[in-house]
Amino acid sequence: MKKFICFIILGIMLFSAFPISAREETVDITLPANVSFEVVDVNEDTDADSVNLSYINARLRMSNYLAISIKANTANFARPANAGESIAASSVSWTTSNAQGGSGVNGTLSSVIYNLVYESTSYPEDGSLLINFKLAAPGSGIRAGEHTLICTWKIESLTP
Repeated sequence: MKKFICFIILGIMLFSAFPISAREETVDITLPANVSFEVVDVNEDTDADSVNLSYINARLRMSNYLAISIKANTANFARPANAGESIAASSVSWTTSNAQGGSGVNGTLSSVIYNLVYESTSYPEDGSLLINFKLAAPGSGIRAGEHTLICTWKIESLTP
């Protein structure tokens, strides 16, 4: 029996950790809204389809760079009908590839801290990144159905 596991990524963004003086900092960004894992075998890791993160028209203060991070809103996926075992948010990891305008950072999802996914070069104009999410084998105690996890992206303009 196939199990469908999904995590939804909220578009809540926190931009700029610093007060903006003479001009506003802006960026047009496209982030993945959700990622789905179709689990065929609960004893095997499952890859999601690759997703793209991209931005254009970045207007940051001179020498600033863009940092994009992600955090799970809860420690575990919500279970279907509150039955079966919970899947830990930390069961989700990612690798990055094809970074343009900066560097991708591989990592593991956490509900405690934001983990960096992408860091641009100084004063970027545009960039992109391919993200490959993976769900570690959830094990046999998992009930079939949709397991949901909500995450939040953090977008910051930082000074080196």
